[in-house]
Amino acid sequence: MTNLDRVRLTAPGLYTAAGADTASLWEALVAGKDTGRPYEPLADTWPGAGTVFLVDDPDAATLGVHRRVLRTSEKQARTALYGARLALTGAGVTGPVGGEGWGLYLGLPTVDEQLLRFAALDGLRRAADDSPGAVAALYGREVPPFSGLSHLNSTAAAHISAAFGLTGAMAAYSPFSDAGLAALVDGVLSVAEGENEAAVIGAVSPKVHPLLFPQYEELGWTGAAPGEGAAFLVARRTQDVVAAPDGPAARDVPAVRLAGYGRGFGADGAELTEALTEAVRAALAMAGTDAAGIGWVLPDAGWTAAGEQAQRAALGQVFGPAGGWPAVAGAGRATGVLGPAHPLAHVLLALHGLATGRLLADDGETVREEPLPVSRALVLACGARGQVCAVVLEGAGS
Repeated sequence: MTNLDRVRLTAPGLYTAAGADTASLWEALVAGKDTGRPYEPLADTWPGAGTVFLVDDPDAATLGVHRRVLRTSEKQARTALYGARLALTGAGVTGPVGGEGWGLYLGLPTVDEQLLRFAALDGLRRAADDSPGAVAALYGREVPPFSGLSHLNSTAAAHISAAFGLTGAMAAYSPFSDAGLAALVDGVLSVAEGENEAAVIGAVSPKVHPLLFPQYEELGWTGAAPGEGAAFLVARRTQDVVAAPDGPAARDVPAVRLAGYGRGFGADGAELTEALTEAVRAALAMAGTDAAGIGWVLPDAGWTAAGEQAQRAALGQVFGPAGGWPAVAGAGRATGVLGPAHPLAHVLLALHGLATGRLLADDGETVREEPLPVSRALVLACGARGQVCAVVLEGAGS
C-alpha cells in the first residue's frame, strides 16, 4: 500500500462568495452572513434561483499576468488561476515553486465558455439554407474572439502551469463534483509514489450563466442556488513541510494528511447508496479507523435528489450501527453549489478545523462551532453519473 504518511496537505487557497480565504468562509457560515447576490438573468431560466453566489472576476493585476491572458480565458479559468495564486503565494509555501518536480491536478467543469444562444443556433440553421456566407457572418458576430481556446479545459491548466512554471506530472478531471476529490487523491498519490515532489491540487466551479441550468437539468438538478469559486492546496513531501519548524508553514498554516480514500464509478439508483457506502468504508479502513474515529462529516452539496438521498442513506449505514453520528455540515449556505470545487472547498474547511481543533455543526437552521472530538474528518463527493468518492483527512499529529 502506498505510504500516504509521506505527504502533507497545506497551503489552502480558497475563493468564494464569502471571501478569499478559508477563515472568511468559516466565519460567514457561523455568523449566518448573507453572501448571495440577486441575478436577474436567471429569474426565468433557473427555478428558485433568485439569489446566486458570485465571485468578482479577477483582473490582470490581481492575477499577476499580462492583460492579454484575459482575452484567451473565460471567468472560470481566471477564477482557477486566482485560486492557485492564493495557494502558491500564501504563507503555506516556503522555498521555490515550479519545475519538473511540481505537478498540477485539477477538477474542472466541461465547458468554460458560454454556449451560443438558442436564437443564434436557430439563425445558423436558417442561414445554412441560404448561403455559406450568411452562416460565416452570423457565426463571426455571435462567437467571441478566442472562444475556441476558452472552450478547452486545458486553458485553465495551461495558464496555471505557465504562471508558476509547473512542469511535472499533471491530470485534469471533469465535469462533476467528484472531479475535485479525484484530483486530490491522484495528486497526493503522485507525491507519495515519488512521481512529483509537490502537487498543486485544485478545482473550480462553472461560471454562473443562464445556459448552465439547461445543461444540468437533465442530470436531476433540484434548483439549488449555484455558486462560483475555486479551491486549491498543495501536497508536499512531509519533510518539505516540517523541515523549518519555525517557518510560517509550521506556525500559521494547517498541514494535515490524506489518511484514506475510496472511489466508485457508474452507480445508479439504489446502487448509488451502496457504492458510496463502500467508498466510505474503504476510506475508513485505509485510514485505520472506523465510524467512531470520525469527528466531522462534510457531505457533497445536495444538488440532485438522488445524490442527497444516497448520502443520507450511506451515512446511516456507516454511522447508525456505531450508535451516534458525528457533526455534519458543509459550505453551501455561504457558497451555493460549486460543482467540482465544492468537495475540495470542504477539504479546506476540514484542514482549518483539524488545525484549530474545531468543527461546524448544522442543525438545519443555523451553523455553530464546536470542539472537534476526534482529529479526523470525512469528505464526500457524489457525481451526477454515479461517480462517488470519500476521503478521510487526519491531523498531522494523529
